[in-house]
Amino acid sequence: MPIISIDSTFFWQIINFFLLLFIVKKYFKEPISKIINERKQKIEAELVEATKNKKESEQLLKNAEAQINISRKEAIEIVKAAQRKAEEEAHNLIKEARENRENILKTTELEVTKIKNDAKEELGREVKNLAAELAEKIIKEKVDDAQEISLIDKFIAEVGEDK
Repeated sequence: MPIISIDSTFFWQIINFFLLLFIVKKYFKEPISKIINERKQKIEAELVEATKNKKESEQLLKNAEAQINISRKEAIEIVKAAQRKAEEEAHNLIKEARENRENILKTTELEVTKIKNDAKEELGREVKNLAAELAEKIIKEKVDDAQEISLIDKFIAEVGEDK
């Protein structure tokens, strides 16, 4: 049996095929072409839009990178300014501390000098009082020279112990 047999069914098949082609061409060619053309136009528009979006995104990326670089530079400047200010504050605090220390030392020296002077004045008053007491004792006892010298030595020893 041959692969293709030519008989009456083959003839009707060929007629059916051409009739089907005619119907498809007549009724479906334009809608299918229209759908294909619309799809083609849509794809082309999407490609144009995608290219435009890609260029915009690249530009936005460049702008963002530039802004980041500017922000980094500003941050570095802010940090440097803060460091300079902190160093100035530290120097000012150290200077103030030194001035305070000097003031405290001067005040302490003045107080020590005052206390020393007060002590000298008190000691002088005490010496005067003791001298007056000694003179009073000498006068009361009307002692001779030997007793007077011993009283003076005794007085000097007492004054020496009080210091």
